[in-house]
This record gives sequence, structure tokens and C-alpha cells, in this order.
Amino acid sequence: MDTFDFVIPLSLDALQESTSTRQYVVYNISTSKEIPKKIQEAQVAFRQDGPHFILKAQNFDVLYSVLVGFGSVDGEFRQRTWELLLKAMSKVTAELALLLDEGDLSSKERHQWLNVLKMTTYIACNLTESFENEYNKPSTDTLVIGKQGRKKSARKSDDGTDWEEERNRMLVQLFSVLQHPLHRLWEPPIMEEDFVNLIANCCYKILESPTMNLARTKPTRDSIFQIIGTLVKKFNHGLACSLKLMQLLQHFEHMVVPCAQGVILLIESFGITSVVSEMVREIAKVDARELMKDTSGLRNFSQFLVEVSEKCPQVMLPSLSLLVNFLHEEASGMRNCVLSILGSVVLKVLSGEQLDPKSRDLRDQCLDHLEDHVHDIHAFVRSKVLHIWNDLVSEKSVPLRRQQQVLKLTLGRLKDKSSHVRKSAVQLLTAFLKGNPFAAKLPLEELEGQYEEELKKLKEMDPKAALDLSAEEEDKPQVEKTVTGRELWAAMLPEVVAIVLEVVDEGGTDDDDDGEDSLEQDTSLNDAVLEIAEALNSSKIRRAVKLLECALEMFHGAEVFGYDPEIHSSKAYRKLSKDEELTDHQIRHLVVLERIFLSAKEMEESKSQTDEEKMDEDKKPEEEEKEETEEMRAEREAQAEVTKQKLLVNYLKDSVCFAKLFNKGLPVLCQLLSSKHVSDVLEAVQFFVTAFEFGLLNAMTGVRRMLALVWSKEQAVKDAVIGAYQRLYINIEAPNERARAQHIVRNLSALITGATLGERTSMEEIIAQFVNSGDITKQCLTLLWERFTKTLPDTTDDESLAGLVLLAMCANSEAHIVSSNIGVLVNSGLGERGLHNFTLVKETCTALLKLSTAKPKTDDPNPPNRLDRDHEIFERLAKILLDGLNIFEDRQYSPMAIEAVSLIYALAEHPDLICGEILQEMSKIMLSYYTEAADSASDGSQPETEDIKVPVGILTRFFVFVGQVALRQLIHLDTYVFSELKRRNYLKEEMETEKKKKKKKRNTRKSLATSASEASMNRGGSQDGDIDEEMGLTGAVADDMEAEYIRSICETEIIKADNLLALVKPVIWAVCTNPGKYADPELRTASTLALAKFMMISSDLCEDNLQLLFTILEKSEEDLIRANIVIALGDLSFRFPNQLEPWTPRIYARLRDSSPKVRQNTLTILTHLILNDMVKVKGQISDIALCITDDDPRISGLAKLFFSELARKGNALYNVLPDIISRLSDTELGIEEKRYRTIIGHILNLVQKDKQLETLVEKLCHRFQATVTTRQWRDISYCLSLFTYNEKSIRKLSENFSCYADKLYEPDVYDFFLGILASARKLVKPEVKVLIEELESRMQESHEKGVEDENVLNKAANAKTKARNVKNTEKVSKSRIRGRRRKESSSEDEEKTEEEEEEEEKKKRQRQKKLAHSYTQLTARTRKIRE
Repeated sequence: MDTFDFVIPLSLDALQESTSTRQYVVYNISTSKEIPKKIQEAQVAFRQDGPHFILKAQNFDVLYSVLVGFGSVDGEFRQRTWELLLKAMSKVTAELALLLDEGDLSSKERHQWLNVLKMTTYIACNLTESFENEYNKPSTDTLVIGKQGRKKSARKSDDGTDWEEERNRMLVQLFSVLQHPLHRLWEPPIMEEDFVNLIANCCYKILESPTMNLARTKPTRDSIFQIIGTLVKKFNHGLACSLKLMQLLQHFEHMVVPCAQGVILLIESFGITSVVSEMVREIAKVDARELMKDTSGLRNFSQFLVEVSEKCPQVMLPSLSLLVNFLHEEASGMRNCVLSILGSVVLKVLSGEQLDPKSRDLRDQCLDHLEDHVHDIHAFVRSKVLHIWNDLVSEKSVPLRRQQQVLKLTLGRLKDKSSHVRKSAVQLLTAFLKGNPFAAKLPLEELEGQYEEELKKLKEMDPKAALDLSAEEEDKPQVEKTVTGRELWAAMLPEVVAIVLEVVDEGGTDDDDDGEDSLEQDTSLNDAVLEIAEALNSSKIRRAVKLLECALEMFHGAEVFGYDPEIHSSKAYRKLSKDEELTDHQIRHLVVLERIFLSAKEMEESKSQTDEEKMDEDKKPEEEEKEETEEMRAEREAQAEVTKQKLLVNYLKDSVCFAKLFNKGLPVLCQLLSSKHVSDVLEAVQFFVTAFEFGLLNAMTGVRRMLALVWSKEQAVKDAVIGAYQRLYINIEAPNERARAQHIVRNLSALITGATLGERTSMEEIIAQFVNSGDITKQCLTLLWERFTKTLPDTTDDESLAGLVLLAMCANSEAHIVSSNIGVLVNSGLGERGLHNFTLVKETCTALLKLSTAKPKTDDPNPPNRLDRDHEIFERLAKILLDGLNIFEDRQYSPMAIEAVSLIYALAEHPDLICGEILQEMSKIMLSYYTEAADSASDGSQPETEDIKVPVGILTRFFVFVGQVALRQLIHLDTYVFSELKRRNYLKEEMETEKKKKKKKRNTRKSLATSASEASMNRGGSQDGDIDEEMGLTGAVADDMEAEYIRSICETEIIKADNLLALVKPVIWAVCTNPGKYADPELRTASTLALAKFMMISSDLCEDNLQLLFTILEKSEEDLIRANIVIALGDLSFRFPNQLEPWTPRIYARLRDSSPKVRQNTLTILTHLILNDMVKVKGQISDIALCITDDDPRISGLAKLFFSELARKGNALYNVLPDIISRLSDTELGIEEKRYRTIIGHILNLVQKDKQLETLVEKLCHRFQATVTTRQWRDISYCLSLFTYNEKSIRKLSENFSCYADKLYEPDVYDFFLGILASARKLVKPEVKVLIEELESRMQESHEKGVEDENVLNKAANAKTKARNVKNTEKVSKSRIRGRRRKESSSEDEEKTEEEEEEEEKKKRQRQKKLAHSYTQLTARTRKIRE
């Protein structure tokens, strides 16, 4: 038993082979049938021999046999073996504790216990690994599916034991045994590495289990890392641990959190920091390309390092130099990881004001890296960096001098193309606002005013300080400005050493001393030291050295000049002395000079701190010294005031810069409110709420723009907007309910003041939400009534009006707010105040309109509740309308009149009679001017005239009133009269049904038409009625007849019969047709609107006056008239679509109007008409496409919105796309190529269906054949390049190759097609890439041939031109020769025969034929290539 050594094998089978005579070898491996009996024998041996039982071969062999045949051994005996090993380990731990604590062991005992320990631990660890492998096998019982979904539960063995609990028991035993000085069992006393690895590998094997990332296994993880920590701390397992953890992270995704928590435990419990450094060093060694390939491992490494840095950032400091290298690598995950680590280090380690210079430099380097990567190429990195800055700003860890630079970088990221980056940027801006170090409020105007005022004060106090203010380092803490005496001496030391070497010899100074650098004979020691110190402070080093030499001679034994050669050597000065050896005498000079200089600096600092106290203590009675002390105190106080003022000015200057930067970014943030990304909108809303609370000057712009978001389709946006206004205007802390109500009313009144019509509409929705939720209490309503009636003291007219508007908005949710206070509204709004304030009357009418019902019920047995003609409301309105006709100072008469007419028709029983009476009275007022004119004419001074001269203002208001009456009369007939007729018809049918008591179902259909008929109610004869009822046509036919009846009234009676409106119509027509005679713009605007409203009534009148209306539209110089007509045409298109259909192109033409308002109205009208299917989408839609690039951003945005909505209407956009492309690429239109691409790029981006894209590819390829210019080829190929290609699209491109093959010689066209193939190659399947390569080769071949042919054609054309020029030259030469011949009389010219001339002409014709033949061949070849 004592003659063997147990060697821990590398593998299980290796224990069966012997490498030495003393090595233990297993010879007998038991079968599964023999194991039960031998296990029982081993248990008996354990009870008899204790832990030494394992030294017997039969006992160890049977345990080894269980490991070898683990799968075939019965579960009961595997469990018995496990229990035996647990007991053995426990016994070994207990007995070793006693033995190792008692003292020295004999060699024999040590050898026995070493074998026992190694053999027991070997079996225990391997058995644990075997059970772990069995436990981690896949099993259908692992998941338990219940009502709550899938829930993982711990698996149990066949005998019901819980392995996770058993595993923990073994880990506890392993940890316990390691706590003893086991190394004493080895000789020499160093634990062998194999034993350490045996236990460590068992732990690592357990960590590979997928359950290790679950919460229930936390005790197991803690035990494992406590064991590993002990191995690292005591037995030098650090490097192996780092490598093993690296492998685990690389191969197991679940290991990130367990490894991170374990390493944190090693750091906190054992103080082991080397593991992290080693892991970082190993990661740094990995090739960047390998990291990019292993994305899973890269992600695990990154997450692990981030987890560790968040909990223990200080351990990452030594590794920062290695980590920052990853910032330049391509892997964005590692860049994110490193930047997160830098942020954690700065946040938790390098923050605060008490940093030493080295730490401050390190912090600045980290922040520099974070600044650099705000512009990282990867969007996720940019977003992550902004998140890190957000954390730093929130925790106030960003130095003040760096904040403005970070703020500028953040403002730049507001325009980032990634929504994640924009969201992070807005969050960072919000954090900057909340954590700004300047003030709780940042109103820019106030801050600038304060800054100018304080700067002026500073100039008065100290002009020089004000001038130097800008040159000083901004926001630098006082600690950083202070330079210590030792730092100054270090800076001076090189010069001091050089002068000492030059001046001081071994025996003393040079002989050429002058009298100025020597001490007087009666100089005291203190004075001598002061003179030396003063010379050093004045940088007069040579003088200081010579003075010191004199002092050494005069005060040789003084302590201040003491020098010990053993302490001070030349090593500290050797580098500065250029390796020249310093003598003891020279070293003594250097030491003493340093001592004097540092002592003087210390005395100077202490003196400056306690100067005032010393002055008080040492105050002398002499009058002169007293006056000097007071002067010094006054000067010191003045300097202190200047310093305070400089700090204040610096503070205000930084505050102004901070506020200006925010105001600069507000327009971009306003744009984010209109973003299609919900995250952008939500963050922008949150920012504006914060900005408004901090008093930013232009934040109100964003707060008002947020109002429109209440109509958003996204519920999250609506909730955010409601919550924002609740936070800003409702949630107010006040001592009592009355004070709170006053704040709410004041805030809402400020918001409503100056609001546009659209903003007020949005506010109505928000106010309704507040009323329904109870945020606007009864106390608020009472206060609003008090403001409106001015019973509240010091209430202005604007506040009273705002209170009325808010009351009307509240009435949208609770009508009783108005119905219970009609008298108050009439007396205050329509009383004496109303005569002088038409805006008040208008808002009062708006509030009273809340009493009307928008859609009268047709099945209500009770008639609608309407007011009598003589009600006080109508009487007062009539008086205001008539009396105000002549009050031209108030420009709000027209909108008031429109609202008043609407109120009369909404509430009155006979509104037409009331308005008729008002109309008659207005006519009398205008006729009174005719009477006055007639009276003046009867005097004989002027001839009589039939014209009536009425003031322009009165006639304008008259037209406004008449037009509104005509329109409301139409609406009255279409809604109220029809509903009332339908209600009566319904009641009649109900009564007949009850009388006849028939059980069959009646057709009592409720009509949704806009007109009704009385004919169905007055039918005679019951027989006809019975026939209708039997056919089921009673309700339907009645509705049709009612509708026809109402239409006939509109066509024949309203404006064609003998009534007031018919009589006014010629007057309106006369003003509209005579713009030269009636030149007033307001009059023509009112007459045009009145004409349009009259045209709404009758189709005949509409058709007769369309030509006039369009003539005014095209020729009127006033933008307002054209804009109003466009809106009227939209209403007419809804009313009479058939009459307006031929005029549609002239409506489209207004999209090219010079006025942005006209273009915007036209686009809005066409958008409504097209999207509501009132106008067919035709080729003119290309005019709307041109609006995408309009200079006005509102028009451009509206055009983009139109196409976005059109794309949602099935195939509507797809059907018109070819026409749009064809029209926009037409050379006659002359659109710039850049503008064309912007328009088409936006539209084609809206086509997302694959089938549509495939068809468009084919259509565009065919369109190549119908084009002739290179510009059109480029446009079509650009459109093709915008598509995302799949397999079918590529095939379409290949099948239609002949359509565009002859166009590929054009460089831009060829480049576009190459780009298409390059992008398609990344997206399609590998098998399609063969088709792409084939198509690319065909394109290349066609391109090369096309370029060659084009060059040949160019050469031929040049040759033809050249030949033509030669021929013309020959003709000219010939004519000249003939002329010369006629003039010359010599006989030599006459000798030339006619035969020679014919021969010359023949040669010329042959040359021309050859040239023509070559050109014909070239043309034929080109045609063949193109075919």
C-alpha cells in the first residue's frame, strides 16, 4: 500500500497503462454485474478503514470501474458511489485539518495522505463530470408547459434526487479541502499543477452547463468561483484561469453573465485583478479579421468586458492602453465595448475635482475618444456614444470647459440619418438642460442683458481685467492654475545646474566677482538667505550662486547651509549635467539653493493666507504705518471685488453661450416633431417640455407646434402630447384650489393668445381631454366666467376674450357649460361691449353654436329644439350687424358676420326670415346713399344719375353677409329641412304600421342623403301606398323624391325666383365683371367669394359662371382672390363634379402660380379631391410631383404627404407612375436632371410591392424604344437603379435586354446598369448570380461595340463634312482658274485640250463614289448591330 505513487492521468484510459514501476495502475475493471457487490464491499471498507480504504486496489478499481462504465451502471449504485465519495471527501477534509495543524508529518504518513487525497479527489471530480454530462443531455422533460407559457424547471434523476443540490454538496467539499495547507503533503512543498487542474477542470466543466445563467444556479456559480479564486490566490492558477474563461466565452453564449459575475467575485472577495488584465491581453492578441468572422465570440467578449467595467471599473485602468486599439478596428461591437468601458471609468473612477494631474490627463484622453466617436461611421456606435455622454452629463462627470464642445457635437447629430442616433441626441440635449450648471432658467434675452450690465461694471472697476477676460482660460478650476514651488524648481533646475558647473569650482567661485553679487560684512544670516531667495525668485541664478558662496564663507556652520554627502549624490543631477561628474562642493550648492527656494515659497504661501491676521496682530501705533495698512486693506478688498466680478461675468458669458447653442438647435428639433419615426417625435416632445420649463426663448415655438400632434394616428404620440401639456399647464403646485385654478387659467390663456386657427382646433381637442379627465375643475370654469364678464378685478379685454374662447372649448365636452349661462353670454358678449368689439361677438357666436346639433336625428319623435324668431340672441345680433355696418375701424366685421349668420341658421326656427329682414335693412342703408345723392342732385348742381354710390366698406360687408346667407340657406335645406321631412315621414310610417298592425317588416330605411321630399308625405290614395309598401319602396323612393324636391328648390327658387338673393345676384356679377371700375381689392375679394357661394346653390348658375370664375382666377393680380377661388373650386367640385370636370386642367395650372399661398391651396384641394375619388388621377399628376421640390417647405411636405397617401390606395400610384416618368423626362418640360432625380427618388421609394416593381422594370425597359435623347435614357436608367431587385426582376431585365442594348454606349446609362447588377448580386440567391454574370458580360460587350460604332460614325460624319468642304474648295478654285483663263491672253492656256479636262473630272467622280460606298457600308453595319 505504501509502495506506489498515484499519478493523476491526463485521460481516464491512461490510468490503465504504467510508465514507471511505482505508478499506480488499474488492472481489474469490474463489469456492471460485479459492481453492485464490490460497491458494498467498498462501503464496508470505508467504515472500517476510513479514508484510507481507497488505497486498497480493489476499492479504487471498483470506483474507477463506475467511471468507465458509467452509462451501464444501475442508477442506484451510481448514487451509492456518489454518497460514498461525498463521505470520503468529508472525512479526508476533517482528518487532514487535524494532521496538518498538529505539526510535521513523517515521510510515510505524508506519502499515504497524499495518495489518499489525490485518489479521492480524482474519483470525486471525474464522477462529478460524469453526472454533469448525464444531467445536460437533452430531454423532453426539461420544459414544463403550463398556462403561463414555458417554464424551465430543475431536472431530477430516476431515483428522485436533485442533481443541482448534490453538485453543490461536492463543490462545498472541494472548497473546504482547499482551505488547508495541502502543499505540505508534497515534497518540495509545492502543489503539483495536475492536481490544481483536476479541480479547476471540474469547475469549468460545470460552468459549461446551459443552466448556469439561471437565477437558481447562483449558489453553484458562487461556489465554483470561490474554488477558482482559492486556486488562483494560493496555487498560481491565474494564467490558466484567464485562458479557460476566454475559451468558455468564445464557445458558450450563456457564459457572459456567469463569467462576469464570477470575475467580479474574484476581484471583490480575493483581490484578484490579474485575470481581467490577462483576458484583455489575450483578446488584444486575436487578429481583428478573426474577430470579425467569429461574431458570437466577439459579442460575448464585448458583453463580458462591459459587465465587468460597470461593477469594477478600476480593474480596467491598466488595460486601457490595449483596449483603445480596438477603436480603430472594423468591428463595431468592440468599439461599443471599449467606449462603454471608457465611460464607466470616467464616471466611477476619474470623476471629481480632486484628481491628480496624471488621472486628469487620463480622463481627458478618455473623453477625447468619446468625442471622436460621436461621428463614428456606424450608427449604433454613434448612438452608444451619445448614451454614454448622457450618463456622464446626468452624473455631472463632464468638466465644465468641455460641455460646450460636446453640446455642439450633439446638435450636429440631430440631423443624423439614423433615428436611433437622433433619439439619443435629443435625450442628451434634455440631460444637458436638466443638469446645466448655470441656472434653473435660461432665458437668453435676460442673460444677455445681465451679461452686458455686469461686463460694464467690470470695465468701470478694472478696464484691464475686462480686456484680459477673453484671454483667460475658461472655466479652469483654481486648483489647476496653482503651480507648486517644487514644480517651479524642477523647471529652473537645468539652468541652475549649468550655472553651478560654470561658476563653482572645487575651492569656491571664480575670481571675477563684482561687488554687486557679494554680501556686506554686517549682513545677518536671515538677510543673506532672503537675498538669495529673492535672486532665485527673480531668475537671477548667477547672482544667487555667488551670494550663496559668500554666505557659506561667512556662516560656515549655519544649519540652513547643512549638507550630508551620504544622503545627497550626483545621480539626481547627472542627466542635467550632461553626464559630467559633479563635485561635492557643487552638489552642496545645488542642495542648499533648492532648500532656500522651497522654504521661501512655503513662507510666501503661508504669508498670503494669514496676511490679514498678521496685519491685525502686528499693527503698530505709528500713524504712517497705520495709514499704509488701511491702504493695503482697501486695495486688497478692491482686488477681491474685481475677482468676484470677473467670476460673475465669466459665469454669465458661459450661460449666454449655453443658451445660444440650445436656441440654435430648436429649429431642427421642431422638424423632428414632424418626423415619421415615433421615437423622434416622443423625444422632441419631451425636450420641448423641459426647454419650456427652463425658459428657453424660442421653446414656445415647439410647444405650439406640438399642438397638431394631438391628431396623430399613433396613440403613443397622442398620449405624450396630452401628458406634456398636462405637465406644463395643469400640474401646478399651489397652496389652495383657487390659486391653482388661477395658474391654470393664466397659462391656458397665454397659450390661446396669438394661436392660429389650426392651433386653436388642436387646443379644442386637448381642452376636451382635460375636461373629461377632470383636470379643468369647476373652480377653473368659475374663474373663466369671471374673466369673461370682467367681474374679476384688473381683467383686460384680451384676458376676457381668452376666457370666452376657453369656455367654448370646454363646452365641446360638456354643453351645459354654455346652455346654463346663455343669459351671461348674451348680456356680456352681445351687449354694449359687443358693439365696440366684433371679435367678442364672433367668439360669443362660436360659444353659442355649441348648443346646436350637428346631425339632427330622423327617428326622434320630438322635433328639434329651436329658438323663436324674436329671441333676444337674434335681436341683438341683428342690431350689431346693422349698426356695425358703418364702423370701419373694427376690421373683424366680416368674420363676425359669417359666424352670426351661422348661429342664426343653427338655432333659429325660421332663419331665412330673420336674415331676410336684416338683408332688407342693409339694403335700406345702402339706398339711403342714393336718396342723399338724389337730394343733392335736385338742387341743380349735378345731373341725375341712375348709379348708386355706396361706400366700399359697406358694400364689401354686404357681399360677405349675402354670400354667407346663400351658403347657409343651402346647408339649411340639405340638413335641417331634409332631416325634418325625413323625421315626419318616419313618424307617419310608424303610425300607419300601428294602425294596420301588420307583422311584416317595414322598409323604414334611414337615408344618408342631403335632401328630402314632401311629395312622399302627400301621396294620395291608399292603393298606391299599398303597392309601394308591397314592393318595399316606401322609404327608398321617398328619399329619392325628397332629394329631388330639395334640388329643385335650390335650382329654381333660391336665386331664380323673386326673392332677395335673386335681386342681389346682378350686383355681385357686375362687380366681378368690372375689375377696372371696382378696383378695391377687398370689394373684389368679397364679391368673388359671394359669387362662388351663389354658384354652390344651382348647377345652372355654376355652369354659367365657371368661365367668369376661371377668368378671375387667371387674371387677378391679388394673391388672396386667387387663393380663395381655388378653395371655392374645391367645394364646387364636390357639389357639381360633372360641371367642373372639363376645367380640371386649369385647376392643375395653379400649381405653377407665382404665389406660394395659391400653390399651397391648390395642392391641398387637389389632394382632397384625388384621395376622395372626386377627380380621376391622370397625367396632370406630374404637376403635383413637381411640387416635391418646391421652394416652400410647406408645399414640398404636402406634396410628399399626398404621394404617401396615394401609395396606400391600392394600385393608384403604380398606375400613374409610367405617365409621371414620361412627362417629367419630356425635353419640352425642361426639368433639371438633379430636380428630376429628387422627385423620382421620393416617388419610387413608395412602391414596395414586388409584383409592381417587376412590372415597372419591364415597362421602363420598353420605354427605351420610344425615346431618342441621351437625357431620356439617363432618366429611365436612373429610375431602374432605384429599385430593389429580386430574381424575377433580374430575369425581366435580361429578357428585355434588346430594348436598351444600343443605349449602353452612353457612359451614365452603362454605369447605372452596372450599379443595378452590383446591388442585386448582394441580395439574390447564389444560383441567380450566374444569370447576373451573364447579363453583365452581355452589357459589357454591347457597351464596347456601341462605343466603337459611335466612334466610327463620328469619324464618318467628320469625313463627310471634310469631303464636302474639299468639294466646295475645288469649285471655288475652278471658278477662279476659269476667270484667270478669260483674263489671260497667252497662247499656252489655249493649248489645254478638252480631253484633259474630262479626264480630271472623271477622276474626281471616282473618288466621290468610293467615299459614298464606304459610308453606305458603314451605315448598313450600324443598322445591323442595332437590330
